[in-house]
This record gives sequence, structure tokens and C-alpha cells, in this order.
Amino acid sequence: MLRKIILWTLFGIFSVGCITWLALLVMDAAKSESIRWGAKKIRAERALQATGPIVIGVAGDWEDSDVALLNGVNLALEEINTNGGVLARPLELVIRDDRMSVKSGRKIAQEFAENLDMVAVIGHPTSTVSLATAVMYEYYGLLMLSPLASNPALTLQGRRLVFRNIPTDEADGLALAEHAAGQGYRRVAIYYQQDDYARGLANIFERRCYELGIAIVDRLPYELTYRERDFAADFNLWQRQFDFDAILLAGQLPVAGEIIPLIRRAGIAAPILSGNSLDNDLLLRVAGAAAEGVTVVSSFDPGRPQAEVATFVQGFEKKYGTIPDLDAAQGYDALHLLAHAITKGGSTVPERMAATLRHIVNWPGVTGLHTFDDKGDVIGKGMVIKHVRDGSFRVIPPFD
Repeated sequence: MLRKIILWTLFGIFSVGCITWLALLVMDAAKSESIRWGAKKIRAERALQATGPIVIGVAGDWEDSDVALLNGVNLALEEINTNGGVLARPLELVIRDDRMSVKSGRKIAQEFAENLDMVAVIGHPTSTVSLATAVMYEYYGLLMLSPLASNPALTLQGRRLVFRNIPTDEADGLALAEHAAGQGYRRVAIYYQQDDYARGLANIFERRCYELGIAIVDRLPYELTYRERDFAADFNLWQRQFDFDAILLAGQLPVAGEIIPLIRRAGIAAPILSGNSLDNDLLLRVAGAAAEGVTVVSSFDPGRPQAEVATFVQGFEKKYGTIPDLDAAQGYDALHLLAHAITKGGSTVPERMAATLRHIVNWPGVTGLHTFDDKGDVIGKGMVIKHVRDGSFRVIPPFD
């Protein structure tokens, strides 16, 4: 009898504990939902009443691969504020370094979300970090415009405040495969970084190659933690066992650039193809002479005859001493796009800005005409293929 009493007592204590725990979970969820809607409401109300600077967050890897992106944003900021700002208010940037890290990106997203005077974010450049942070920006009512995150999944979640102003990996992968077919390549090897961007590009490229009758002789992933001997083992294997006409190298700088000399050192002379992530002057600095002949797909041609392109290239070269690359152009367009959306919509309320972006048709940026679909993807940009020749990127005739 005593044993039954003890067991029932313990069961009662356990049941009460479970109920209390569930109640706390429900309360926490309700509190989180309240904070979410409270933040969105307060942000919108402040945006409606604000008369001071328009605050925009910018996040990227400023130590290395995204420096040109930030330079492009800053050039646009200088132009906009010199010309009176937007709605007679200056733009103000809050710049943070995410180090291409999901952990750092999430911390920055939380900081931006808690800044109720911030109305939009330009970032994050990498797909992996963008995918991890987009939900937070949407949740707290911040408009997100990613200038370089090209993984299609970013805009497939039905979010209303998430946009990108760069074509997706779908466009890049198809363009690269069609270029390979045009060059007569019949056998291709794929080497890709283990992340969302590179994996997605490799998948799309491989699928299109199959449709075009191009054989993929081997496909290997690599980790950022690889040492030189790990890369060498992969390339020596390829050199011994496979015959191929070209290599798709899908990855992020600087590591992807460091890989190219190792491919050549293994005695592999096959042409190297890559996505827009390598359309960056950092490739030339990191890979050196080994970058010669590398082919990349891009949406930016600094030689386009449009007046806005010439003005941008001249202004960038004067300020930074170099011809702008894709990253610089994407950052420049991103800030000007936000300024245009605010001006056209007459408001800095994020939901209003988002609605305005969705109705933009053929806005003339330096990377081409911008039209956004309902998902938040830019569509209709022309693509160009670039080769590295004599230490610089050279554009061959564009195709759409």
C-alpha cells in the first residue's frame, strides 16, 4: 500500500511538472510572437514618423572576399547623400562583418532586428548565411536585399520581405553548361565546396550537362578545412584516372582561388569554369598567373554602353583606383535600388518598400535591367561570359 502511495505521489509530481513545462513553453511561444508583432509594428510606426537619417544595415565579409561589395555600397551612399538623400533625408549605414559565418550572421541579424530604427538590410553575400538569417529579418519586419546570395532556396519560403538583386544559381548553372556545350566540351569534372551555394550550382550545371549530352566523369566535394595535401590527393587521382575536357569549380573565394594553382600543379591543363562568385578581383590576386584562362559567368559587363554603367565605372575607378567587378556593381545597385523603392513608394516602411520593389519593371541598374517577380527574385538580367586574359577579366559577346 505504501509503495502504491509513493508511486502515485511521484506520478502526480511528474504530471504537474510536465504540465508546468508545457505551460511555460506555450507562454514563451506567446511571448516570442508578441515580441515579433510588437517589433514589426513599432518599426513601421517609427518609419512613418521618422524625419532623421534612413538607417540601413550592411553585412558581409569585409576582411576578404566582399570588400568590393562594400566599396560599391559606399560609392552609392556618397552619390545619394550628395544629391540630397532620399525623401530629403540622408541614408545612414550600419556596417557589420559576418565573416561568412552562420553564427556571426545570426548575431548580426539579431542586432539589426533589435534596432527598431533600421528599415532594410543589404546582405548577406553568401547563400548559407543568407538562408540562416532571412527568417529573422522576415520575422522582425526588416526588408532584406541580398546582393550575392544566389541559391534558389532563399526565395522559395513564401517570405514577403526577402529579395535578391542577383540572378539565381539556376541562371548561372544553365549558362555555364551551355557555354561548355558551345565550346565542344563532352566530358567535364566537377569540384565543389560543401555549402549551399556551390552544391546548388553544381547540381544545376550537372543536370543541364546531362540534357546537353555532356558526361560528368567525376564529382568531388571539398571542405574549407582541407589542407594542400588533401586537394593534391583529389587532383592527382583525377590526373591518373580520368580524361576530361573541362572542370567546373564551384566555390567561394579566397579558397576557390587558392585551389586553381593546385590544379595546375597536378599537371591538369583543362579549362576551368566557375560561377559568379569568382568574378572578383580577389581571384586574380589569390590565383596569380594560374588564373589565366579561367572562365566565369556574370551579370556585370563594365564595358556596356549605357550611361549609368560608364558613370559608375569612372566614379569607382576614381575613388578606388580599380575597375569595378561584379561584387562592387551588385553593392552599388543594391543601395540605389532601395533608394529608388523608398522614393517611388514615398515611404520607408519595410512592407511598403517590399510592395514597391515587386512592382518595379526594367529599373536600369549598372548590372542590367531589374524586374522582380512575386518571390523576390530579380529576373530578365542578361548574362555574360568572362575569361581571364593577361591578368584581367575580358567579356566575350553576351547572350540572354
